[in-house]
Amino acid sequence: MSQRKQKSQVKNLQNQKSNTFEFGVFNLAIPEHIEEPQDLSKVRTRFIPFGTNNLFPQYLAELKRKSSTHRSVLAQKAVFTSGAKFVTNNETVKEYIKDVNADGESLRDVFKKLADDYYTFGNAYLEGVLYDGGLNLYHIDATTVRMSKNKKEAYVHPDWAKYNTMKDKLSIIPLYPNIKGSRFILQFKDYEPTFQFYGLPDYVAALEHIAVDYEIGKWNHTKFKNGFQPSAIIEINGDMGEEEAKKLVREAQKKFVGDGNNGKIMFIVKNGDASSANVQIIKDDQEGSWIDLQRITDQNIVTAHRWQPSLSGLVSSGKMNNTGSEIRIAYDLAMTTVIKDTSDLLLNGLRKVLYNEMGILPEELIIHFEAPISFVTQIDPKAILTINEQRKMLDEDLPALEEGNMFITDREQIIVTRDDDADGKGDDAAGDIQVNETNK
Repeated sequence: MSQRKQKSQVKNLQNQKSNTFEFGVFNLAIPEHIEEPQDLSKVRTRFIPFGTNNLFPQYLAELKRKSSTHRSVLAQKAVFTSGAKFVTNNETVKEYIKDVNADGESLRDVFKKLADDYYTFGNAYLEGVLYDGGLNLYHIDATTVRMSKNKKEAYVHPDWAKYNTMKDKLSIIPLYPNIKGSRFILQFKDYEPTFQFYGLPDYVAALEHIAVDYEIGKWNHTKFKNGFQPSAIIEINGDMGEEEAKKLVREAQKKFVGDGNNGKIMFIVKNGDASSANVQIIKDDQEGSWIDLQRITDQNIVTAHRWQPSLSGLVSSGKMNNTGSEIRIAYDLAMTTVIKDTSDLLLNGLRKVLYNEMGILPEELIIHFEAPISFVTQIDPKAILTINEQRKMLDEDLPALEEGNMFITDREQIIVTRDDDADGKGDDAAGDIQVNETNK
């Protein structure tokens, strides 16, 4: 009996540990310590845990799914960093970057995932698979990778929360330039003091604010579904029966409460009291404080990301004009301070691998960036389009003019002048009309 009881206790402890992990992730409890072990002799595994429970990347992934502002900034950073497309003058390279792996992904598809992981986790991983005459490139989910103690290998597991019971799922892949079995992994990581094996994302100082952003939305949703907030309480005093009281309340509700009204009125009928009716107006002043909290939270999240508010849809009041100047300026700042450094880091790593393994020169692979707001609205169509081109923009069925393949400024202009006689009198009252045709 004692052995059976001891076994049951062990099982309960295991379940308790599992529940603790779920609470920490799904309820967004902020980790107290985010650090790497400094004394490697105390690390019992051959890999370096990331976080006290080795699940810090999983926590960051869940956090990304909970905060709308945080997720929006991460998505924008990944899109801007990956650019509009890769450009090259080499036809062989152009064909290769259209399809870089067995899954049919383009180089931009892989590059965008790398950028997304880099901004989300502070780490990104590229797997290379060599084959006869070529190289396949794959993105590896950063939540599945842990670094080895010797910094020469990467440990890849699909579910680190269940690592102890699923060790057979573990893969060990060498870090580039080491290659084993035609496979290698290239790590991209952000610099962080006291961290030798992993990087940390920019926003790590705003984890509390990101969690608050989720909690604000959760509170609003709960209040909307379950909250009862009457706008007034009316006490009606008198001597009436139950049916008579219900009828009075129904009649009052028909008059004062309608479909679509946010507030409701609570009626309390008190029998045996001859005093006058008591009306209490309830003022809900909580919304103001929550709005301020949301504004401060959004601002702190954007600041921690080193991002620009206008790129996140938080355009300052009165600053947004028809040319989109605020967004254009914000994009230039983001490119200079955030995007360019990250794109260069990722692209230089790709260039190194492609040059060493396939002989592709670094200058043959360039990212083409496009600003979110162009100068199209500031261009006068008459200055760059011919007459027929302008007519075609208005309506495809408009026939082309014989003299329409020229610009308005270059078209012949008819100048009408008056030609009077020497004595100042014309041949008739209107005078002779001379038509001069000139090219401007």
